[in-house]
Amino acid sequence: MKNLKYTQIILAVATVLLISSCENFIDLQPLDQISMDDYWKTSTDLENYMLQFYPTLPSSIIVDADMNSDNMLTSSPNTILNGERTLRTGNWKNEWSNLRNVNIFLENYGKCESEFDEYKHFLGEAYFFRAWYYFDLLQKYGDLPWYSKALQLDDEDELMKPREPRTLIADSILVDLDKALLYLNTREEAGNNRINKEASLALKTRVALYEGTWQKYHANTPFGTSGANPDKYFQACVDAAEELMDGSYSVGVYNTGKPSEDYYKMFGFDNMSDVNEVLFYKAYNADEGMSNSSQYRLVKSPTGSSATMELISSYLGKNGEPYDYIEHSKTNKGNDFLTKIAEDCDPRLKSSIWIPGDVMASVSDNIVFSMPNVNGGALELVVTGFQIKKSSNPESPAAGKMSEGRSETGHIYFRYGEVLLNYAEAKYELDNTIAYAQLNLLRERAGMPDFAVNPKESDYSPVDYGYSVSDELYEIRRERRVELALEGFREMDFMRWAAHSLFKGKRLKGYPFNSEEFPDFYPTLDENGLIDYLSTQLPNGYQFRESQDYLYSIPQDEITLNPNLEQNPGW
Repeated sequence: MKNLKYTQIILAVATVLLISSCENFIDLQPLDQISMDDYWKTSTDLENYMLQFYPTLPSSIIVDADMNSDNMLTSSPNTILNGERTLRTGNWKNEWSNLRNVNIFLENYGKCESEFDEYKHFLGEAYFFRAWYYFDLLQKYGDLPWYSKALQLDDEDELMKPREPRTLIADSILVDLDKALLYLNTREEAGNNRINKEASLALKTRVALYEGTWQKYHANTPFGTSGANPDKYFQACVDAAEELMDGSYSVGVYNTGKPSEDYYKMFGFDNMSDVNEVLFYKAYNADEGMSNSSQYRLVKSPTGSSATMELISSYLGKNGEPYDYIEHSKTNKGNDFLTKIAEDCDPRLKSSIWIPGDVMASVSDNIVFSMPNVNGGALELVVTGFQIKKSSNPESPAAGKMSEGRSETGHIYFRYGEVLLNYAEAKYELDNTIAYAQLNLLRERAGMPDFAVNPKESDYSPVDYGYSVSDELYEIRRERRVELALEGFREMDFMRWAAHSLFKGKRLKGYPFNSEEFPDFYPTLDENGLIDYLSTQLPNGYQFRESQDYLYSIPQDEITLNPNLEQNPGW
């Protein structure tokens, strides 16, 4: 019933927000409305107010999560990778509305007459949400005005503020997360479908790693900040991760001792409340109108979305060494290739893409994966041959069902595995230390050998970042790509690494096509026999504009209204 409760409360809170927007202009309130001063009396009032923000959190499903990156291909060129975004018109007021509403809470919670211990958790939620919303804007726009109070129409000085350096915004986000940590309950106390201390620490590692690497790899470009100290952020990431790892928190890597199942199953659960790795997730309840299309899309309707050979070739062999995918593609094509790499490579590979013989649904329908629909229609199409499996659950009643909105698969916002990877990357960036213990927790779960550094020169499909990285960092980044594959991190990663060379001037490829499996279908193939789906649409590869595409443009109306807002580079 919790989701239904959220819906009812949001309607009630909307009345309060309407009053907040209008009370400067209306002296006499209707008798049936709650005044702003009357609303904030009890801890229940504060809790109900904060519940409105939970539905604003993203809820994309894995089959679409990595589409703005080199991990995934769809039936048309990605506008971000291909530099097709245009100057934004209009305004950005909707992007700031949630921040304003959080600030309304922070300005009014002190009116509560309940004991502080009764509502301090909701105060922690407010600081978390402000950090969350500002981090979203930071990734999108870079420099921003910082607002710690709810703006009114007559706040001319505040409304005309220039943008603050992005480092000030990042610092302020980290301060908000520290405040959240003072007040939030732990995962054990609050549950993991409510914001908690562990989630706040996880977000802190994410923000700090993002800003540290952004400032390091965008240094001396228009996107960097003069005088920025990347190590400060790497240290903040390390400190937050170590607190989570070393403190008395309910965290761990989900591992039941079944390496062929554990990684795969974790993402497909409906109820993730008992999964110690899941720090914070969104729960669904179809009977209350809260559901998603995950199990339908993964089984029957990929709509073109599929993994790329660039992602697949990042997986090591089961021996922990680079695997020569191209060499094996010469003698194994189509289904044979999929079966071969599933047998030979990191088990996380076959947990992420469908392999012939996999059971896709087993409750009311018995559906077994036979081959990818590389020649399918718009809904069934798998453009690369690597059909996404990650987060599927054959035992779900919604698996493969046409009533696509009945899936209740949980949506993970933070998991401990990400924190370990954030820590490993930040620790190496900070002092060249390899976090073997943390990385091996992930390797052990997958049934892989302990983490080891392979020389870059031994990689049969070398990754080009556009600049030199050490063998150690190269391998740490590989582990991150594999463990977090298709979860929506890859765009964030290439942006902060300034790594457009991963795909600029190139096309993302598919699997080695077997014409005997599709006798009347003739896709374009590259020199290695790999499907080259976008060869006609991208004759010269992706055309990412590195002088501007690392940030969005500020909407033009905002610059017209406030000339103190300078436009982003290149726009």
